[in-house]
Amino acid sequence: MTEKKIPCNVIVDLLPLYKEDICSEETKDIVEEHICGCEDCRLLCETMTVPEIKEKEAPTERETFKKVGKKLKRSRFTKFMSVLMCICLMLFAGVNAAWYFLKYRPMKKLCEGMEKIAPYDDGSKESPRVNKITVYSSEDDKYQYLVGMPHYLNFSMGYMLVAPKGAVSVDSNGMLGINSTTDSVQRLTYDHAIFPDDYVEVCAVFDTVYDGQETKEFIGFCTDRDFNRLKQADNVDPESSVKLREFIEAHRDELNDMKKAAQDKWRDYLK
Repeated sequence: MTEKKIPCNVIVDLLPLYKEDICSEETKDIVEEHICGCEDCRLLCETMTVPEIKEKEAPTERETFKKVGKKLKRSRFTKFMSVLMCICLMLFAGVNAAWYFLKYRPMKKLCEGMEKIAPYDDGSKESPRVNKITVYSSEDDKYQYLVGMPHYLNFSMGYMLVAPKGAVSVDSNGMLGINSTTDSVQRLTYDHAIFPDDYVEVCAVFDTVYDGQETKEFIGFCTDRDFNRLKQADNVDPESSVKLREFIEAHRDELNDMKKAAQDKWRDYLK
């Protein structure tokens, strides 16, 4: 039985291991036995060079401290950013919770039993910058009641409104409009605040003459909830102040009736 000859391509694959002396003794014997009888492989073995492995110089003390310093800075920065992100998330969560529990949920409770009427899609191509207001509505035999909800994280907006039936309108964006001029008192509007004040906004209609033509003038002013004091009366000229006070006295019964309707509707808030 003849011994099987090892192909040259196998020896060529083993030569780098043989030259670096990192192969087993059996492999070394096989390679040496082959190159003794194969001139091509012997020449290849003699001419093959193995790159020298340079030992990495140990870093100096200065370089070591520099690397450690960089790692410490990166570690401090990472910790700082992590703490900052946690604080920001906690603040954001706190603001969301405050807005929800102090503003949104109380106003949502005011809408119980009311129908959402705005915003809605009327097919128009309004500007994307329009801030739409969510409005809820209900009515009885005499009055219409509206609640305008606040925007997300907005603590200042939000209102409750009572008006004679058909006196006001609401467009597709939730903006208020005037439907009728037959009622002298168009509406009473109560701002919803975390700490309610004692003022109410009155929208009044006056007969006036403009450019020789009789017309209607709409004036909005604020008064206390008993309609005895004008808000910011110092900023109202004496003639207008007298005009508004005379209007209040002339329509006090109507104002009180609307006030009572609002209190019956939103008793918990307007107590």
